[in-house]
Amino acid sequence: MKRFTIFFFYILFQISNNHLQASSSHDIHDEKIEELLKQAQELLPAKPDSSVLIADLILELSKQENYKKGQAKAHQLIGSVFYHQSVYHEALIHLQQAEVLLKDIGNESGIAENHGQLGLLYATIKQPELAHKYQEEALKIYEKLGDKKGLAYAYGNLGRLYEKKQQYVQAINYQEKALNFYTEINDSSGLATIMENIGSIYEDKEMFKIAHSFFMKSLHLSAKNKDSLLMAINLNNIADIYRKTGIYDSAIHYTNRSLQISINIKDKYQISSAYKDLSKIYSGLKDYHNAYKNLELGRTIYEDIYKSETARQVSLMQSLFQMERKNSEIQKLEHDKKFNYLIKSILTAGLFIVVLIGALIISRQKNRLLNKEKQLKSDKEQFEAHTSRMNNALETINIKRQQLQTELDTKAKSLTAHTLHIIGKNKMLEEIREMLNLTIKEEPKVQKRNLKKLIKQIDQSFIQDKDWTDFRTIFEQVHQDFFIKLQQINSDLTPADLRLAALIKLNLPSKDIATTLGISQDSLRIARYRLRKKMNLSEGENLINFILNL
Repeated sequence: MKRFTIFFFYILFQISNNHLQASSSHDIHDEKIEELLKQAQELLPAKPDSSVLIADLILELSKQENYKKGQAKAHQLIGSVFYHQSVYHEALIHLQQAEVLLKDIGNESGIAENHGQLGLLYATIKQPELAHKYQEEALKIYEKLGDKKGLAYAYGNLGRLYEKKQQYVQAINYQEKALNFYTEINDSSGLATIMENIGSIYEDKEMFKIAHSFFMKSLHLSAKNKDSLLMAINLNNIADIYRKTGIYDSAIHYTNRSLQISINIKDKYQISSAYKDLSKIYSGLKDYHNAYKNLELGRTIYEDIYKSETARQVSLMQSLFQMERKNSEIQKLEHDKKFNYLIKSILTAGLFIVVLIGALIISRQKNRLLNKEKQLKSDKEQFEAHTSRMNNALETINIKRQQLQTELDTKAKSLTAHTLHIIGKNKMLEEIREMLNLTIKEEPKVQKRNLKKLIKQIDQSFIQDKDWTDFRTIFEQVHQDFFIKLQQINSDLTPADLRLAALIKLNLPSKDIATTLGISQDSLRIARYRLRKKMNLSEGENLINFILNL
């Protein structure tokens, strides 16, 4: 009976195997996999969630065909998506899975490429030793294969690692090696990138003339290649050189060119960077109005980037969850399909094994229940893992919000300290006035001694004094658009009106406001009455509450 059972299962296995071979007659060719990979790569910058879904499809198709090269490339692509979306843990898992598959099939060029990606990932997560190790291993493989383009890419990456360590001699050495290889293979795109890298190194070393030369060469090549992003980067770099050397007109010209290209290609990072650089240039020219205006534009766009990146990461995590759920459902369907085919195969075996078939069905049903339990457990673990990742993402968002709140609190403290300084200065002036009144009544000798003391005290005040322009700059950082809102209500407000409104906004006592403005309490009441009229407030409205709520 035992031998008969073994023989029966062997027959069933052969039937199932023949069916699977028949069902896989539509093999996925390398060209189809490459086509799907190309589509996923094109979607990566704008729609990373869609790119992940296509990569997952490639992974499933490759698994069905036991096509390990396709599986490895799919893992590499998924890892690249997560890397660009700053989900580094998931990126590392997929790149490591790709590494195992590539080593299994002995694909050395793929291993070198994967080492390069791992090197960039470890550099990003502040593990320079591992980053250096993987880039060196990639370099050795490219040397072995005689892949000049790969060698150029590896040398360029190593040069960037040394630049981050501020080891500029080694950085330039590796970048020049990369430059030589790209020149040898006539790769103008690679040459443009390396020249920009070398320019950045010389800029860090404050060798601005040489840096400018390399940036101009890179700009020329990137324009020839129609690489708008690299053009924008080079124009920004050139503008930085002019700003650092005090040639502000040229700095503004090149930054505006970079800004226009960035707007055309809708690259918010470069747009934000251009506005911030314009702010620095105008600040150097002491044109603080335009400096502040451009700084605000840059900050607004950076906030948009932050919101977009957050939404994109959430969308990516949702896609990942849907992908995992879909895979789970596919596994269930495949399991059911195999089971149903097995039942059909058993029925064709004949009536003489009906009893055995019944026993087999019962056994399979038990296995099915066990598999379902395992699947449910797996689904639960996947859901918990997904929830944990979502919580981590939310925690990161909260940390960033807390950092922004801390910066705001710091600015508020700075504003309060500045206000207290002004109050203290004006109190000192009151003391000086009282001392002068007393000195008038003294003897000439005493008057001379007291006047010298007062002069010394006034000199000390000049050393510590900060004018109202500093106060307004700090105030506007904390209470943005406050003065704009006031002037929208009444455009005829005087500087004195604006100062009074700002001090009321700080919720200072009347005594401190009068001291800060250097006026009496009666004069303060008159000033408030005039400001109230200019604000067009009705009799029942309170001026202080109105300004505090503005």
